[in-house]
Amino acid sequence: MSGDRSLLRYLAAALGLTFLASLFLVEVPPLTRLLGIAFLVTMLLLVRTLEAARADAVAVARRAAARSDEGTLGTRLGEGLREPLLLLDPERRVRDANRAARALFGAAMVGRDVALHLRHPAVLEAIGRVRAGAEAVQCEIRLAGPRGRVYAVSVSRIPAAEGKREEAGDVTAAPFLILVFLHEITALRQAERMRVEFIANASHELRTPLSALIGFIETLRGPAKDDAAARERFLAIMDAEARRMARLIEDLLTLSRIERDVHLRPRGQVVLRPLCESVVRTLEPMAKARDMTVTLDVPSDLPPLRGDPDQLTQVVQNLLANALKYATAATTVTVRARAEPDARSLRLEVGDEGPGIAPEHLPRLTERFYRVDTARSREAGGTGLGLAIVKHVVARHGGRLEIDSAPGAGTTVRVTLPLADAGEAMQGTGSGKTGGEDTPLSS
Repeated sequence: MSGDRSLLRYLAAALGLTFLASLFLVEVPPLTRLLGIAFLVTMLLLVRTLEAARADAVAVARRAAARSDEGTLGTRLGEGLREPLLLLDPERRVRDANRAARALFGAAMVGRDVALHLRHPAVLEAIGRVRAGAEAVQCEIRLAGPRGRVYAVSVSRIPAAEGKREEAGDVTAAPFLILVFLHEITALRQAERMRVEFIANASHELRTPLSALIGFIETLRGPAKDDAAARERFLAIMDAEARRMARLIEDLLTLSRIERDVHLRPRGQVVLRPLCESVVRTLEPMAKARDMTVTLDVPSDLPPLRGDPDQLTQVVQNLLANALKYATAATTVTVRARAEPDARSLRLEVGDEGPGIAPEHLPRLTERFYRVDTARSREAGGTGLGLAIVKHVVARHGGRLEIDSAPGAGTTVRVTLPLADAGEAMQGTGSGKTGGEDTPLSS
């Protein structure tokens, strides 16, 4: 293309020189000669103007093509990200935003000042520092809203491609751009908070009986050293506190084991009727101590469950023990089981005739160490981990846990668990439990 332009320039110059020579070699009036020279100069200026205009058009086309290529690449990369990504110019205007950012802040933000949509002071300060020359600034923010999402925000400077700007002659392009990337860390912060709360609660639960034991030991060594009656009374309390501590540690270990195996699918089979009968016999002394009756409404011909026998035994035991501890004395607790209409699962219910639970407590009942009545729970020997264990066991078995209660109407805890597969059910022995190795959920 450049060779064609050079040839045209040579031809134009030759024609111009030929025309100019003819004006002086041929006898023409002076006025005609002046007009000819003026015409030639005008034509030369016109050619130069057209060449300059053509060069500008080519430069503009190159810049447009470069921006189009970069924009296409940026769009492919940005739209593929699940995290919000913003591209700002030095004036804080949003030049581009990916799909996640538009969903979070609104599509109208493109072309506008970012502060109109992302008003968090920490982010605006980070952008200001990058505009002032910083290469990258990080901060952490919590956005207002019902979920209170937490984001780790990275603000960095992207220098302009100087070679392309000089090649295209684009002196109006921004000298740099600002990239704002938001990575959601809500789940991470929640996990950290739960870990801190768990450690604090566990420490508190262990510290209380330990403090009591230390206090009674000091008393027995001092003022009550020779008091036989006080010694027997204190030893009984110390025994109760030590057993409470042992139960707490055992529940913590159980919860840890369940969480460790949460991704393993149980392969054993469990026939529910014998399992429930065994649990009722185990807790019979607790029922008699409060003059309570346990009604077992579990048909013996129910199909077997797929599950871990020990863990499902603990589910029934925890639910029945809770009902016997917290329901009104001299009432009836009912353990009922039925096959679901879909013939793929079984529903187990433990209902009591207790005082019931207020609605605001229901969503938190399965949290570790959560108690509706802390003093009453400790007095009854509860560790605050029973329903948390039930929740994790049910989750491991692919089941569902529901709690229905209202003040004055008692409480019913409902567990839905999957039945054993048809092939496994045909091999069942009908006993309360059959063995089987655990296998991973994913092959």
